[in-house]
Amino acid sequence: MDRSTQFAKFGARAAALLDQWQQQNHRPLTAPAWLDTGGSGASLASVFVRDSDPGRTTRRMIIKLCSPDGDSSMEPGRLIAARRSLPNGESSFPRAHLVEQLYDPMPVDDAWLMFQGFAGNDETMVTLSTILRQRRMPGVAGQITRSLLADWNPDEKWDGEMTAAAFVSELLDRRLEPEEPLAVWVRDKLGLDLETAWIRPGRTNAGPLPNPVHLTGSCPLAEHTLDYPMRGRAHGDLHPGNIMVPKEPDADIGRYVLIDLSRFDEQALLARDPMHLLLCLVADFLPHLSDDARAELLELLVGRDTPGLLIPQGLARTVDEVRKAPDDWLRQRTISGQWPGQWLLSMQASALMFTARARYDARDRWWFFRLAAEAAGAYLRSVDAYEPGEAVLVPGPREAEPAVVEAVVAAVKLPQQAAPPDAKRETKPESTPAPDPVRIPAPAPTPVQESVASGLAAAAADESLPDAAPSTPAQALPDALPALLIDLRNTFADRQGEVREYHAGSVAARTLGLIREQSERGQADLKALLTSRHDALDEEARNRLDAVLGRLAHVTEAANAPGFSYEQPLFLRDLAHRALVVALDTLLESTRQAALDHEAGEADGAGQATDPIRPEGARTPSG
Repeated sequence: MDRSTQFAKFGARAAALLDQWQQQNHRPLTAPAWLDTGGSGASLASVFVRDSDPGRTTRRMIIKLCSPDGDSSMEPGRLIAARRSLPNGESSFPRAHLVEQLYDPMPVDDAWLMFQGFAGNDETMVTLSTILRQRRMPGVAGQITRSLLADWNPDEKWDGEMTAAAFVSELLDRRLEPEEPLAVWVRDKLGLDLETAWIRPGRTNAGPLPNPVHLTGSCPLAEHTLDYPMRGRAHGDLHPGNIMVPKEPDADIGRYVLIDLSRFDEQALLARDPMHLLLCLVADFLPHLSDDARAELLELLVGRDTPGLLIPQGLARTVDEVRKAPDDWLRQRTISGQWPGQWLLSMQASALMFTARARYDARDRWWFFRLAAEAAGAYLRSVDAYEPGEAVLVPGPREAEPAVVEAVVAAVKLPQQAAPPDAKRETKPESTPAPDPVRIPAPAPTPVQESVASGLAAAAADESLPDAAPSTPAQALPDALPALLIDLRNTFADRQGEVREYHAGSVAARTLGLIREQSERGQADLKALLTSRHDALDEEARNRLDAVLGRLAHVTEAANAPGFSYEQPLFLRDLAHRALVVALDTLLESTRQAALDHEAGEADGAGQATDPIRPEGARTPSG
């Protein structure tokens, strides 16, 4: 029987080899469920294997096709190395907490097929990413951090002193090379030279901070030496998708298993794993936080006193549990005073890793960049080495300038999309209705609008415009912006209602298609309006509307999540379902706030003395 078709997603070559493996070893594989790998380039399937060996039983197994390049291609050897690296000669940690290689790996061209399992590897184990909203999350995160240090590294190592800049550079590895995503984003979106030493992030009155990506030459971090960089065993890519935990809420919080050990290192800097895990958990909350809450969270992470009233309670507890988890491990070491500085430097490096990731929007990436700079500044203060020089203002990420032709075409198309608020939709005899576009109710035509529209149409037709334009697009479309915000809210409130009515993990493909189409159309419409009204909007208004654009992008991404596939297990479909609900919630809140701010701005322009939304004298958001 040819079973290769059930593994076609591995590719024809790997599927044929798996069919051959089953026949030769008398190990039939059944019920494959494809797992999300978080964009690592690998492919994973959870299967049941029935072994002909009487000493084995039918069990669940994870088959992994490693990506053919990079660290993943070395995973078979590193998994063996991880399981053979015994803390103080004891094998209890690898047996309890590391994935096991059930059968020998099989080469597939330049990659590997791996057959993995672990104790309790059945339906009772899920990834940590599926319990992020459960009450036990802070305790689980803290216990995993404690165990990684105290249980996996009771015999931490030392490999000589190093500068603070070298510490951060080692963690970042090749990420600061000129053509890597981090360097490109900092250079293109922030307009920042990597060799600039000091910056003022966000505003002119901000205190100077070291440029977190400047790690060469006479950079501030190169002036201080770490006497005892703590090293030992580390996973190397610790995130919630690489940790398996019991799915029962009342299960033992000390029970967990690490998977994907392709970056295992026996001589790694130990502060990296717990910090990267913590920032992964922070990143999950970040899109739902206001600017003020983000500012408080930043203060909390770098160790400054903050009321913390705006930070979600579960997130604040998670930060606290992870930060205090090493305490007992450190008390046994006379060099424990070295840890706080290495924690801050690891925060700087890990925050820059998140800055480089395109799956986060510009607002989130900018927050992580600021966190990296604040962590670097906090480190220099902790060692009495904070001596700022001349600082360059970095106001934040800039949007890519639209091409002139695209801007003209968008401005011409806006009136064509307009329809009166009570316009009826035309019914089409198709079996599957086309997605409803986000519509902009247009004001009644005026002579000014007609003049502008004709001028724009002439430009689109490559005709010359008159020397003096009769008006600006901002004056031509005075009511389109609030109308678009209202229509976005109405449209996605309908979609949100539909999504909430589905049973867990069962959102229909048609609904997902509607959401994708409407969010993409909404982004195009809002970008066109922002282009046409750019000079009429102040910086705060533009930031609010940029936030709406970011939330629309999040909705598109959430509706495209691989977890919605019916080939995925139910818990992954449920996770994708809940993530989409959250994305829609935050979009609706963002559009509501932008509409309120726009109304307040209009009233202020008409002579209102104070901001009706923010009391006079209240602190402006700085997150």
